[in-house]
Amino acid sequence: MSPFYNQPALLYNQFMRLFFLLFILIVAEAQAQVPPASSYIPTTRLLRAKGYQIGLYADSFSTSKKIDRDGEKVDLADGESFNRIQSEVAGYYGATSDLQFGLGFRFRQNQYKQEVSSEEVTASSNGLQSTFASIMFAFEQVDQLQYTLEGLFRYTPYNNEEYNATTDDPEVLILGDHGNELSAGLGVTYFAKNNNFFTLRAGYRRPGADLSDEIYWQAEAAMSWRYVALVAGVDGISSIKNDPYEDTPLERPVYNRGTELYASSNRELMAPYAGLNFALGNTWRVELRGSQVVSGNSTDLGTAFGFNLIRRVDKSATRLVDSKFKTYDLESAVTKVSPKKEFVVIDKGLADDFYKGMKIDFFEFDYIGGNILVASGVVIQTKSDSSVVKITQHYNVKKEIKEGLIGRTTLK
Repeated sequence: MSPFYNQPALLYNQFMRLFFLLFILIVAEAQAQVPPASSYIPTTRLLRAKGYQIGLYADSFSTSKKIDRDGEKVDLADGESFNRIQSEVAGYYGATSDLQFGLGFRFRQNQYKQEVSSEEVTASSNGLQSTFASIMFAFEQVDQLQYTLEGLFRYTPYNNEEYNATTDDPEVLILGDHGNELSAGLGVTYFAKNNNFFTLRAGYRRPGADLSDEIYWQAEAAMSWRYVALVAGVDGISSIKNDPYEDTPLERPVYNRGTELYASSNRELMAPYAGLNFALGNTWRVELRGSQVVSGNSTDLGTAFGFNLIRRVDKSATRLVDSKFKTYDLESAVTKVSPKKEFVVIDKGLADDFYKGMKIDFFEFDYIGGNILVASGVVIQTKSDSSVVKITQHYNVKKEIKEGLIGRTTLK
């Protein structure tokens, strides 16, 4: 067995020490002087139209104790261990500014070890565990709150066979629960000033065959800067307690599983986590996470470590990101808009160093500590105290081109 699996508690403690050390160092900075973040994006912030995201997600879980169907904690025997490594490749696409689709594949490897008659016996399984399709819809942002609806369908390409100890191979574990999964829920994020976020998610899930329906829930807070973000939260599952074999326990299928994570009965769990994100430019980011299942029913207690590599390209947002970090020399305001919103008049002209051909970015103040890039254009006509600007790009279709927008430009 590798040292990684032999020392999960030690690795978890080291991760937490590093996390809090970085937390102290970063909080010491003046947040207001740090540019807007690209290191953290809450799940409720959907891709804009034609934007996309691809990611590789991986985590490793090691069992420390088991909690049986009666809620009793069971220590692992000498020489006994269970480890799970799973990875997921997922892609998301913004169909419109408020509708997003996703597809992905999950791969899993299980390994269970125990001592039988003083000999170590290893059982394992690995392969494609499931594929999924998801959909998310975002409502119009209300002040500093963003609400979204989310739905997911997960297909499991296998059926588990009941285990017969006299005829079946004891070294072959089931890969996971069989049966398709269906879930639907609601998410809400509070966008605070200085790029701080708080997100709540909850929903109903039908997890597949032989399992009770359940409620999944999550609470997550993040402090983010342009290149670094600190994340902390808790994941949870609450059972609806309609296990199909609750009244007929003798009919429950028996599987070679080596863990309480699969074929559970009214499973419940709570797993706090802490994470550290790093932005690699404007499109790539790395996410590190450590978590620990601390309580539950019909599950395993244990420690998990995760690593995510994500590329997010929001086509209509690329210019927005660039513009947030520009240094502007001149500022103006929109005083008039043409009926088709193809042209606007601003309150600055030749007397203020505005000239024909000058490029201008138009912003709307968003009341959460920053500005939203709405559109950009080119000056086509100037007077002494006003100019006409032709709109060349509309970045945020949810934001109207209207009087009062702030126009910013640079001198060359």
